[in-house]
Amino acid sequence: MLRPLRSLVFFACLIGIVLGLATTAMQSLGVTPILLAAEQYETAGGHEPAEHAHRHDGQAGHHHDEATWAPDDGGERLFYTAVSNIFAGIGFAAVLLVLMSLLGERGRLRMTPWHGLVMGGLGFLAVFVAPSLGLPPEIPGAAAAPLEARQWWWLATVASAAAGLGLLILARGWVRGIGPALLLVPHAWVPGHDGPLFTHPDPQAVQALGELHHAFLWASGLTNLAFWLLAGLLCAIALRRLQETATMPGPAA
Repeated sequence: MLRPLRSLVFFACLIGIVLGLATTAMQSLGVTPILLAAEQYETAGGHEPAEHAHRHDGQAGHHHDEATWAPDDGGERLFYTAVSNIFAGIGFAAVLLVLMSLLGERGRLRMTPWHGLVMGGLGFLAVFVAPSLGLPPEIPGAAAAPLEARQWWWLATVASAAAGLGLLILARGWVRGIGPALLLVPHAWVPGHDGPLFTHPDPQAVQALGELHHAFLWASGLTNLAFWLLAGLLCAIALRRLQETATMPGPAA
């Protein structure tokens, strides 16, 4: 029991490093330039409310406050982004490895690249798509509901979406009908805010921010999709290797 657990931890760390570095590279090409452009309008627009926060990529966020430390642009920002992405990759890879391993043991999942991509796609639906339908990823300068309310709603939505998708795929009979209800329940109440999305005093800046926001939705969505597909694929390959190692005959006595 201890050896498989150590192997899962090792592969979770290894896959997490690959995911973190790959995600950082993709963000540097598509997400980060949009954020930097939006931050220029945010800085030029004056002060923000102290309780205002942004979810930048659907996975994490930062709080803007005069007393809040933030890394400098360039190498320092890239380094901390990579570290954050690696830790996120390790966590999500660990969850996927355990879940896929349990399904494999019960004969509900084969460790093939295709099934790995399917599991990654389901993770993308649960962790990114489901929350984004209620609270789309935001760029700097966007108005939003209080951070704590959005965080709790995000957690509840991810858990509900994961359970709902699991029931739809794995359950039998009337229990499967609970799946769609779990997918919809969190969207009965979504934390929101009153007023426009952007409150910049310059109408041209508001238009530019709207265009950046639209581009950011696509960039963050594609980055998260690539993250989850790669995670599922690597987890399937790792578990297939563990299965083959476990079935190899031992040395002759």
